[in-house]
Amino acid sequence: MTKRDLTRNLIINVVDEADGEMTVGAVADQLNVDPSVASRMVTDCIDSGYLQRAASAADGRRTVLRLAPAGVELRDRFSRLQRETFEQITSAWTDADRLELARLLTRYADDSGRHA
Repeated sequence: MTKRDLTRNLIINVVDEADGEMTVGAVADQLNVDPSVASRMVTDCIDSGYLQRAASAADGRRTVLRLAPAGVELRDRFSRLQRETFEQITSAWTDADRLELARLLTRYADDSGRHA
C-alpha cells in the first residue's frame, strides 16, 4: 500500500461520508488543507476513475463529487483490509479488549474532529 493509495482512500471516505453534496472546497475544509492541495488530491482520484464530477442537484452551476464504481470498490477493499489487519493483530485479545479498543478509537476520532 502506497502513500498515494492512502490519500485516495482518505478522499474517497471524505466524499462517501459527506452529509449532502461534497465539493473540492468542502474537501479542503474537511481535511484542513489548502484548496489547491485538495484540488490536486481530488483530480488524482478523478483521473484514476475513483471519483466523478457531477452537477449539483441544488445548483446546476456548481460541481459536486461522487464516488465512481471503482471508488466504491476501492473503499470496500480498504475496509476489508483494515478489518483483516485488525483481526490479525488482535487475534489473541479477548472480545472485551477488542471492544474497548474500538470504543477508545471512536472516542479519539470524535474528539480529534472537534479540535481540527
